[in-house]
Amino acid sequence: MRSAPRGPEFRELSIVIVFVPSTLAAAAHLRSSGSVRGVVGYAPNPELRHLLGDEQLGAEELDYVALNHAGTAALASGEGTAGENGTRVVLAVDVSAGSADSLGAVTLNEFSWTQVRSLFADESAAASAVDRARTAVRGLDLVQALLAPEVAELDDTYDLLWFAPDELDDLIAAAHGRQRNQAD
Repeated sequence: MRSAPRGPEFRELSIVIVFVPSTLAAAAHLRSSGSVRGVVGYAPNPELRHLLGDEQLGAEELDYVALNHAGTAALASGEGTAGENGTRVVLAVDVSAGSADSLGAVTLNEFSWTQVRSLFADESAAASAVDRARTAVRGLDLVQALLAPEVAELDDTYDLLWFAPDELDDLIAAAHGRQRNQAD
């Protein structure tokens, strides 16, 4: 039985899930263009576990923290179109492992729509809380945004909901429906 090749020409790649803050428009653009480069995502890594001070924290809980960081980063970016107000969007992407900082932030060289395993977005009932939080943290760094009372209120009241990648058009339609209802 032969072993796998080892040496400088061989490097094991570990695939991990990274949560990438996004917008509905950016997700639609990724789907139509095929790939995106140089975006920051949040990975559930050992450094994040250490920051939280709980070395026994399970993988699911660590994923939730990384997802929450990406959701908060989506708010702080202030990006999104008028039709997306009231919606945080996070892409869950399978990528090769890279180094991340203590908050789980990692810059992704490139990923494609085919690597998106799921989408997370807010339910329509969260719209006003999302807008309040986005207004409060727009332009802040992640640590400052995580400490904002509006973000704590949003996170305590609403979870980001899971969607399959093929539900993107439904999310876009729902966001535009909210915009029409608010205009009436």
